[in-house]
Amino acid sequence: MRKRAEDRSPGFSLLEALLSLTIFFLIFAGSLEFFGTARRVFFRLLSRQENHQAAWAALDRIRSDVLLAGRGLVRPMRLGIVAPAEEAGGRWVLVRAGAAPVLTAGPRAGETTVAVAGANPDWAGKTLCLYDRTRGEKAVILEAVGGILTLSSPLDCDYRIPEASAAVLQTTSLFLDAGQGVLRRKSDSSSAQPLLEDVHSFTFIYDSETCLAEARLSLASAPEEFHALKILARNALLGKMR
Repeated sequence: MRKRAEDRSPGFSLLEALLSLTIFFLIFAGSLEFFGTARRVFFRLLSRQENHQAAWAALDRIRSDVLLAGRGLVRPMRLGIVAPAEEAGGRWVLVRAGAAPVLTAGPRAGETTVAVAGANPDWAGKTLCLYDRTRGEKAVILEAVGGILTLSSPLDCDYRIPEASAAVLQTTSLFLDAGQGVLRRKSDSSSAQPLLEDVHSFTFIYDSETCLAEARLSLASAPEEFHALKILARNALLGKMR
């Protein structure tokens, strides 16, 4: 009798244990699926946020370039010698004065050299803008040695000191490398550096009448979503005031 009572002591049968393990496994598998989905959603949102931040960082860099466009070139812009922003060969080129060399002698028509106070060798390959109150012109600097700038072409006009002024132009180019999906920025003759990757489209519009510029881009990860920015080119606006 005692042995039969011991056989009926409380506990789980094998069937009950297997059923419990099955239920536990199903709950555990469901939890893994839930956390896996949550993890994928989290990283997708994180990647999207990082892409947004990268897009706005690129637009902010473009904003800075637009705000600098036309700086130090009020008179040349009024004379129509220099445009602060223009499209050339599928690229948008923003121009400003990178340096203002002091003329030590009045440049003459037909000459290919200009005398300045302290020529910088780094100016070679850049464009020199000469102007006075009524006229002006541009020429590429072939060489800058000592106090002499050697130009690529003869000058068209005579200039007198102190009415004449000079500016070495600094350019910034913006363009989309569609083959690689990279928005690139090029400063003067340096190599084009990537400004933003994973770019699906890029549009830049400049209104020379209002001096308003608009940059608009979308990413390949979300081509239907556009990031846009409108900027007033303040230095360019000064060139339109009389």
